[in-house]
Amino acid sequence: MKILDAHSHIGKCRVFDLNVTEEDLIKNMDAKGIDAAVVLPFPGADPQPPVDVHNRIANLAKKHPSRIFGMANVNPHIGKDVWKKEVNRCIKDLKFVGIKLHTIGHAILPNSADGMMIFETANSLNVPVMVHTGLGIPPALPGMVIPAAKKFPNLKIILAHAGFNIATGEAVTVASVFKNIYLECSWCMGGDIVWAMNELGPERVMFGTDLPNNTQTELVKIKEAGATSEQLEWYFNKTGSKVFNIKL
Repeated sequence: MKILDAHSHIGKCRVFDLNVTEEDLIKNMDAKGIDAAVVLPFPGADPQPPVDVHNRIANLAKKHPSRIFGMANVNPHIGKDVWKKEVNRCIKDLKFVGIKLHTIGHAILPNSADGMMIFETANSLNVPVMVHTGLGIPPALPGMVIPAAKKFPNLKIILAHAGFNIATGEAVTVASVFKNIYLECSWCMGGDIVWAMNELGPERVMFGTDLPNNTQTELVKIKEAGATSEQLEWYFNKTGSKVFNIKL
């Protein structure tokens, strides 16, 4: 069974005091049996836009073809024109596969003007939006994506961390109403992930790690929670591959 990590990072983060290098990422993937990863800058990348980190991800993807796939993560408060220029470069030139809306890291309400600009741009570029949920409420409440899910019914919206335990119930409820919403379940409890797959179908739920030192926990807890072999196949590979249009 191949494994796609739908949520990982490289670079420095001034919000959470983190730093993950390319070597850290690849070494961890090799050690833990991760076949491919969607990689993005941390929200606290400095300066903004994080052109350098995006370029590092693109170079890493060239070095590891079919294994590393980029996602743009730019603070929209830097200005609409600057934001759009870098995001378009990432998607069109660097061939990134998605756009991140980081509610807590960039102080964005998903239903604000800047937030809706992200959804609108992703919809026009035909790539999914991943939205940080859980820590940092109320902006990070899963229900904050409802206006975008209604306005852009064909846009795939991924709830990163699926509410981060504290709002997992809301994440599952929102996704049960809007079929264009998917859950990425890093930092959730194993039992809740299985519950989400039972409620929504395994094709709506995907695996992510967020950080290298969280990988082993994420790999083990879903298996220990009693997921079926079919659920595991969707969770570890098929859902993320479908949403990001990735072939492993």
